[in-house]
Amino acid sequence: MSNLKKIVFSLILGLFITALAGTTKSYCENISLVILEQAAIKHSPNLNKFEIETKLQQERLEDQQYDFYPTLRAQGNSEYSCDLSNGWGSVVSVGDIVQSTGTKYQNSFSLRANYVLYDFGTRFQKELASKKAVLASKSIKQAEELKLRLSVLKAYSIAMSLSREIENLATIVNYSQELTELTDRLLKAGKKGPIDTSRQFVELKRRENKLSLREFELSKKLEELSFYTGKQFQNDVQFSELPRPDLSNFLFNIEKHPGVERYQYELSSQQAKTAASQGEYFPKVSLYSSYLMYGSDTKDVMDSYADVSESNFTVGVSLVIPISDALRNRHKVRQSELMERKIRSEKRTLQEQLQTEFNISQRQYKYLLNNQKQKCTMVDILQNELAMLSRLKKAKEIDTETAITRSIALLEQETALNQSIIELSHELLRLQYQMEATRHE
Repeated sequence: MSNLKKIVFSLILGLFITALAGTTKSYCENISLVILEQAAIKHSPNLNKFEIETKLQQERLEDQQYDFYPTLRAQGNSEYSCDLSNGWGSVVSVGDIVQSTGTKYQNSFSLRANYVLYDFGTRFQKELASKKAVLASKSIKQAEELKLRLSVLKAYSIAMSLSREIENLATIVNYSQELTELTDRLLKAGKKGPIDTSRQFVELKRRENKLSLREFELSKKLEELSFYTGKQFQNDVQFSELPRPDLSNFLFNIEKHPGVERYQYELSSQQAKTAASQGEYFPKVSLYSSYLMYGSDTKDVMDSYADVSESNFTVGVSLVIPISDALRNRHKVRQSELMERKIRSEKRTLQEQLQTEFNISQRQYKYLLNNQKQKCTMVDILQNELAMLSRLKKAKEIDTETAITRSIALLEQETALNQSIIELSHELLRLQYQMEATRHE
């Protein structure tokens, strides 16, 4: 009867542990790459910053449009003019300035308009520079979004690989503990020496330390994902499988990469700025007009306002020739040309870097594909061997130590296979992201 009670108690305890494990697992948070990417894009302060920068560039472009419209200015002057010689003299007008030798209160109100007729394309070049700056800002935002997606993909892939490795390592540690206990019993029975026991104990501690290290690395990667997404994750999260896109028709246009396009737009913008600076060497032809009302009184300021009735209208053409400014503008042109050279150098560096990464990725893809096939073959061999060992163990034709050792070897091979599968999926997705980034108008 006591044995029956023990069996019933063991079954109840096993069912309780199974139910508890199932309940705990149901509370584990399930995360996927797509959800994390969406959260990261929404949370990213850098993307928000570049979005604001794009709007700022758009506002600068709108501001540039006003250079093509006439400038209007209304002005009112009220002053007291004192002739120190206490005499009357004639009124002298020089441009917009009216001088009188008499002592009096005088007031004037004017409305002036000015329109640039011809400036050797300076305004058009400045407008073009602003338009290209807007496009460059949009490309920077696209490049930052691509960079963010790649960062999330890398952190997610590593975290998932670590999570799978931790699961297998936990089982391997349990097997190692069984081997340690078995070795201790064989030592007491005189079938094992102290060296074998010490070696097995060291191996157990090594695997425990490795498990602890992998758990620490997983917590760091989860913290990195929290940084990107703004969400907090626990070490017991469940990772969804990575998709494996078909890239048999992979096309990668480096010139359409947002990072390269950014430099292309910046170069066009800088070239337009150079042309605008060069246009400052030439004269500027403008049409101007003004309407002026004025009045004065020698004794009372209020009567001077009442006297405002006389008026005149002027219209004319002005030609402004920069002389000293042209000498100074020479340095602006030189600075702009040097900036063009800098942008070309940065663009070339990025193009070579992307081409190198693409070539490496193609080779790595082929290597990972072959490596995964080899690991799959090795796992299949070990699984067949383990099944055979299990049958031999039941038939008592093989010892427990050998069966556990081969089980550990199988788990280690499965860990390597899982890592290879995740690495291959990561590489395919990375190439897909790069390819998608070059497919835009």
